Amino acid sequence: MRVGFLVHWNEGDESGVFKKVVSQIRQWRAQGTIVSLHVISRRSTLEIWQRYLQDIPITLHRYHGATRFRAWRDAVKALRAQCPDLVYHRYDLYMPVFKSLSRDFPLILEVNTDDLSEYCLKKGLRCWYNRATRSLLLRQAAGLVFMTWELSKSLHFSQYRKPYSVIPNGINLEDFRPLPAARNEQPRLIFLGTDGQPWHGVDKIVCMAQLFPRWRFDVVGIRQIRFRQLPANVHFHGPLIRQAYESLLAQADIAIGTLALHRNKMEEACPLKVREYLAYGLPVIIGHKDTDFINGAPFILELPNTEDNVDISAGAIADFVHEWKGKRVPRETISHLDIRLKESQRLAFFREVVEEWN
Repeated sequence: MRVGFLVHWNEGDESGVFKKVVSQIRQWRAQGTIVSLHVISRRSTLEIWQRYLQDIPITLHRYHGATRFRAWRDAVKALRAQCPDLVYHRYDLYMPVFKSLSRDFPLILEVNTDDLSEYCLKKGLRCWYNRATRSLLLRQAAGLVFMTWELSKSLHFSQYRKPYSVIPNGINLEDFRPLPAARNEQPRLIFLGTDGQPWHGVDKIVCMAQLFPRWRFDVVGIRQIRFRQLPANVHFHGPLIRQAYESLLAQADIAIGTLALHRNKMEEACPLKVREYLAYGLPVIIGHKDTDFINGAPFILELPNTEDNVDISAGAIADFVHEWKGKRVPRETISHLDIRLKESQRLAFFREVVEEWN
């Protein structure tokens, strides 16, 4: 089977999406699939992609403002030259070129979020353009891959009655060594994130630090300038490469996941950073349902998905942190997160869609 992967992405190699795409493609190749990657970006990232995917045909199509539509047309032209059996695309804004693309190849969309909510967290052209055109893209899709059961059941998507599969984010467990348990006198907590994502709930981490002034909180990937007044026990490190933040993870007792998913009007998620925490062996505090642990787990504290979740859960947070301080998550309890299982399921769905298409 030949797959053309189409992705619009402007970040670097430390972003979760970059890591996921690289892991997916490597695993598809390992399982006998022929893959080509076609990237639309404002940045010149071809060398970065090639560094991680040396034996994969890759095309990069840069754009500046109004040249975006041309970049997409060029990407689709390059994709056609690879003669794929299907096209896999991380859901993004609709482009007119999808109309002809979906006539010639089965188009499968990867749905990672409720776009109607997330794209409109900031009102503007992106929000309104997506609202006006998303139905064109979804009608033209041959299949959908959802990250969560919640998304698969949402009327925003289910009304299109497309074949679908629910495959939460996975991680290559072989790439991560469980870290020895920390030996801190006082608890240390860590968060990995990205600037400009209000659903992360970094403000709630600051609130947590105020509730527990003797604990230390390390925040990676977020710039301190966004907060005027901070408790002395919160330390912002900004963006770090994996080698640098791994040393902080090694010193941590507990990791913190997304705490404000309600701001996206969502209840369920499967964040890549939570899988990374667990692969390192860190227990986690989250503020939502996790698709791979829908019934919970002893090493995950699930707070209510509300604006005041940290304030009303102070006692539960204290109990969880003190229970898991100096401990690590057993690797055998997270084996189902391995990317080999996830991608086998995805490829099986690809084959079903191609067979139905033909």
